[in-house]
Amino acid sequence: MALPLLNAAPKYELIVPSTGKKLRFRPFLVKEQKVLLLAYESQDKKQIVNAILDTVTACTSGDIDVFDLTTFDIDYIFTQIRSKSVGEKVDLQIACSSCEQANDVQVNLEDIKVEVEKDSEIIKLNDEISIKMKYPNYNRFMLNSKIFEVTSASEMIIEIVISSIDSIMTEEENLLAKDESREELLSFVESMNAEQFEKVSRFVESMPVMKHEINFKCISCGEENTRLLQGIDDFF
Repeated sequence: MALPLLNAAPKYELIVPSTGKKLRFRPFLVKEQKVLLLAYESQDKKQIVNAILDTVTACTSGDIDVFDLTTFDIDYIFTQIRSKSVGEKVDLQIACSSCEQANDVQVNLEDIKVEVEKDSEIIKLNDEISIKMKYPNYNRFMLNSKIFEVTSASEMIIEIVISSIDSIMTEEENLLAKDESREELLSFVESMNAEQFEKVSRFVESMPVMKHEINFKCISCGEENTRLLQGIDDFF
C-alpha cells in the first residue's frame, strides 16, 4: 500500500512583480531543503542558482517557466517560498556604520517589495544603431557562465549589460541577442564610447530589485543606523 504524500498542494498566493499575475505556491519540503543546503554549502554560485530555480519550479507545481521570468521575479518568489517554509523572520548581523560593531537585526520577509515601472527600453546609440534593453532572466545568466566568475563591480556591470540586451537594431535589420555569442556581444559593448555605455549602464543600475530599509540603534556606540538591503544575498 502506497504511503500518502504530505504538503504537496499549493496553499499560498503571491503577485509576480513583473507581470502583476497571481501565483500559487507551497513551502519547500525536506527533499528540496536538502538540495538548497548542499548548494549553499558548496559556495558555488551557479549551483545555488540551479537549486533556487528547481525549488521555485517544484513549489509552484510547474505553473511557471522559471526561465521566462526576470531574475528579480525569481528572487522574490523564492524569498516568499522561504518565508512560508522556515519562518517569515530572518535574523541578520549588520555592521554599524560608525563603529562597525555587528548588530543583530530581524527582518520580516513579507515586508519586502519589488517596484517595477517598465520592463524594456529602446536606447539610441547613434543615428544608425539602437538597442532594446530588457530585464534579464536566469536563462541568460546560465548561458553566460562568466557572470558567475567576475569579482569586480565594473566587470559585473558589463556582464549584466550583455545579458540585458534583447536586440540590436540597425536601419536594415533587427539582430536578436539570443542568436549571438557572448564574445560577439562583448565586442559590441566594448566598442561603445563612454556616453553610449553610460546610457545602457543606467538601465542596468535602475533595474528593479528586492529591497527593504531597516533602522537600528547600535548596541555598542548608540549610533542610529539606516541600511537599505538590496538583492537576495542581503537577506540570507
